[in-house]
Order: sequence, then C-alpha cells, then structure tokens
Amino acid sequence: MLMQAMLLLRAIAGWICIIGGAVLTISPLPFGFVIVIAGVALLGPRDRGLRWLHARWHRLLSAGSTSSMPLIAHLAQRIHTFQHTVEHKARRWLAARATSRTGGTPLAAEETSRQ
Repeated sequence: MLMQAMLLLRAIAGWICIIGGAVLTISPLPFGFVIVIAGVALLGPRDRGLRWLHARWHRLLSAGSTSSMPLIAHLAQRIHTFQHTVEHKARRWLAARATSRTGGTPLAAEETSRQ
C-alpha cells in the first residue's frame, strides 16, 4: 500500500515537473529544460503517458518536416537531426556503461551465458 502511494506521488511529481518545465521553457532563463529532464527521470521509460507523448512528438516532427512552409520544414528537420544524435549518443553511453559494469561483456551476453 505504501509502495503504491509512493509510485503515485512520484508520477504526479514527474508530470508536474514536465508541465512546469514546458511552461518555463519559453522564459529567458534555461531552467525549463532541466525541470523537464527531471520530470522524465522521475517517470521513467516505462510510463505509458510518456511513451505516448514521445510518439506524438515524433509524429509532429515528421509532419513538420514535410510542411509546405520552408521555415517550418527546416526547423523540424534540424530538431529531428539533433534529437536523433542525442538519443544515439545516450544509447552508446549506456551500452558502454553496462559493458564496463560487467567486466567487458555486454549485459545481454552475460544473461544468456547464465542460462
């Protein structure tokens, strides 16, 4: 019961951080982006709403990159390229971190060797 309450409070705090950070992103101070990242970290990768929001973001970028207005298309393509680069570097960093923790073998290889 206590664990469920903690998970609910964590989810509420995560969404408050994401919404508040999105509002603060338009301010001249760069704190909004940091608050959004904290909210995403609180929710975690398995949150259903966060996965839905991520899919909608990709759909919005793909629709924007095929826009008939050159400025919108160019901005959407640049954002998509930047996001792809950041995600790729994050995956490589996580893979290297997982490999170093297992003594040189990837986690997937270690799990299959145990079975």
